[in-house]
Amino acid sequence: MRTQLHALPEPDVTPSSHGEDHVARLLFQVGEQDRFAFDTLYNLWAPTLLGIAMRMLGQRQEAEEVVQDAFVKIWHRAASYDPGRSQAFVWGFAIVRSLCIDRIRYHSRQKRDRSVQCSFDASPAADIPCDPLILSQDTFFAVRHAMKQLPPDERRCLELAVFLEYTQSEISGHLQTPLGTVKNRLRRALEKLKNILSDHEL
Repeated sequence: MRTQLHALPEPDVTPSSHGEDHVARLLFQVGEQDRFAFDTLYNLWAPTLLGIAMRMLGQRQEAEEVVQDAFVKIWHRAASYDPGRSQAFVWGFAIVRSLCIDRIRYHSRQKRDRSVQCSFDASPAADIPCDPLILSQDTFFAVRHAMKQLPPDERRCLELAVFLEYTQSEISGHLQTPLGTVKNRLRRALEKLKNILSDHEL
């Protein structure tokens, strides 16, 4: 059966009001090829996942393609979801994140110039979604506040290392910056974050 997907809505970064048990049940039903459950899950998750993809890729068209591909995978893989290993949204988020990383690395192999750098500061509306299934609201705001206090060059290196799982060598090539400089920026960024967050229980 060909999976039919709706047009993607505008990104939404507001926390979901649906409980984890409800979402997990939807995912189990999707695993049983329940089309209504799939449509419900799509409407529930698509705006937030689109916001994540836009944050990572910096381009709406590519973000939409990634989210569409992610829901095709969700349709086919939902039966394998194990609630004992992760929460439902985190499971779906991991699929989107993996697809984004694959696409960015593909572009990086094709073009080693600044035109393919993903922009983490492109738009305030594309901020990291404050979803309670990923981070608690207090933790989210503490981390976001701490990241904003870092110098742009250090924050950029840390974002590539954490969100996209780039190695230090990949960051060096991606930013066209000497490897030693990248290592120093990451070390300083981590030390500063540790100090800033020392009073916040994560």
